[in-house]
Amino acid sequence: MSATLVFPALGQAARDYHAAAQARGERLVAASSVRDSTMEAIFSTMHLLPYVHEDDFSEKFLKLIEREGIARVFAPVASVHAFLEQFIRQHQLETTLVGASPIRAQVEVYRDLLMRAEAASEWMRHLCDDAALLPARTVIAAAIRHYSLIYGESNDDKLAAMMAIFTSAPKGDVVEIGSLMGKSLSVLLFMAQRFATGAVLSVDPLAPSHSKHQDPQAALMSSMDAHWDYDILREALAMNLLPAASGDFNYLRLPSKQGYEHYCSSPMVSSEEFGAVNYCGRIAVLHIDGNHDMEQVSLDASLWPQRLAPGGWLILDDYLWAHGDGPMRVGDQLLSAHSDQIARSFVCGKALFVQWTG
Repeated sequence: MSATLVFPALGQAARDYHAAAQARGERLVAASSVRDSTMEAIFSTMHLLPYVHEDDFSEKFLKLIEREGIARVFAPVASVHAFLEQFIRQHQLETTLVGASPIRAQVEVYRDLLMRAEAASEWMRHLCDDAALLPARTVIAAAIRHYSLIYGESNDDKLAAMMAIFTSAPKGDVVEIGSLMGKSLSVLLFMAQRFATGAVLSVDPLAPSHSKHQDPQAALMSSMDAHWDYDILREALAMNLLPAASGDFNYLRLPSKQGYEHYCSSPMVSSEEFGAVNYCGRIAVLHIDGNHDMEQVSLDASLWPQRLAPGGWLILDDYLWAHGDGPMRVGDQLLSAHSDQIARSFVCGKALFVQWTG
């Protein structure tokens, strides 16, 4: 069985490749020019090779290739990757390099981010009254880069629409019901800061749900609750928001109803990670993305929109949902019952966006 050589087997990129290779059953051989006990423990066996500029590198590298049946080389260090590109070509080896140079790969990552931002910006222009108020392409790309690092199911279209509505949102609090690890929350915080909208609040019990499922697919999804470590989930939420928060974000680890009662009765929320934050009690942007059962969505939609400021936005997630029609039924009821209070509405990225007149 052929193998992949990881050289130099150092740093996080080598760790990540090791984990992915194990999952797909790829045989690895590790080598480095310096001893590293941590990496030796990860790879079990670590071959020592000279530095690529040393005279005996060629001989020892070629012997390792032949002895271990190396068909591929993963070189996570840019200078080594560049050297091996020439070395493999000069020696006419059948061994191939895995992936592009780390430098080229990074350039492509950021080129792709800018392309995604350009596409998002084009879409956002159709959703706001004054395109001049939209964030610059680099700002949008920065938001995409950050939320792409966070686990979650919101797509680019929905998150672009979330950014766009801040151009017409009033001043007030920004509230999200159901945040998981904070993917969409990171966008809400970034835009609230850019537009000086107000403080951001997450309300999520970060605990197993108690859904009454509408179909077997939804029941299957909820069965995955057992996969989460909810204390880690809380810390993950904090880790993903801490770099951006500056006295303008906090969270309530409570079910939606208890969170609403707290929000209405006290202007302050405090936590160990984020300190104390005061809220004004009026909501500029409200994102409902909690329990999707009809009963719970109905409760969320009957409570929280009462606090919307004139001109405020409601985002009802999964209005179009493959696993049940609770959010759609609630959204349609809301549109019908409050038609005289709705300035505009649209569906984007499976979510319903509604602007309140007040």
